[in-house]
Amino acid sequence: MAYRVDGVIVDADSGLPAAGLVVRAYDDDLLFDDFLGEARTDAAGRFTVPFTEVQFMDVIETRPDVYLRIFDPSGATLLHSTKAQVRRNAGLTEHFELRIRTVCPPS
Repeated sequence: MAYRVDGVIVDADSGLPAAGLVVRAYDDDLLFDDFLGEARTDAAGRFTVPFTEVQFMDVIETRPDVYLRIFDPSGATLLHSTKAQVRRNAGLTEHFELRIRTVCPPS
């Protein structure tokens, strides 16, 4: 069965689409989280991560518990995570509309 996570990411400060960010989707599990896939946001801030049940299904889990981690364009710096708002028993398509800070404050 084909699943997908899609959405739009906008910069919270400027209100402009957040292009070029790396979006990684995960299935939240008790022992370790399953990586579902990744995509890069386009010029309009849109992304789509397709995946199948093979990537998350096990004996007790028949639907994914989806969350996202959004990284800078290099894929190295975590900018935002939705792990605190996991979408339990997600459907075939889960849509996210996120306003995040895309620039990390100086440390």
